[in-house]
Amino acid sequence: MHFSIPSAFAALSVIVSLTPYASAFVIDTFSDTGCANSVQSGVNIYDNTCATWPNAFKSFKITTFGGSHQKGYFFAPDNCGSLPGALRSGYVDSTTHDFVLGNCYNFNNAAANAVASYAG
Repeated sequence: MHFSIPSAFAALSVIVSLTPYASAFVIDTFSDTGCANSVQSGVNIYDNTCATWPNAFKSFKITTFGGSHQKGYFFAPDNCGSLPGALRSGYVDSTTHDFVLGNCYNFNNAAANAVASYAG
């Protein structure tokens, strides 16, 4: 059997396209409680990652739910700190209802500067 380089790349691209990617939940962040004064829009937080921002935020809205049993953790001031020390946490999927899509959430006047997501 003879494989050419183009056929090897074609086979590899099929394998890569069949590989499942972790789902992201997407948020908009705001500098004030009550979701006033936008900081950043359309921020993806992929499963099993932690993201930090250069600007802290006091409130957020989830605009896209993550995958099944994906849980979000919001941290301050120690970027990507210990999960039990999160300012707020909850499932960010469409089935557990810890968060409602489009509702505004805050941290009791604290500011978050990092968000993590892990399968729960």
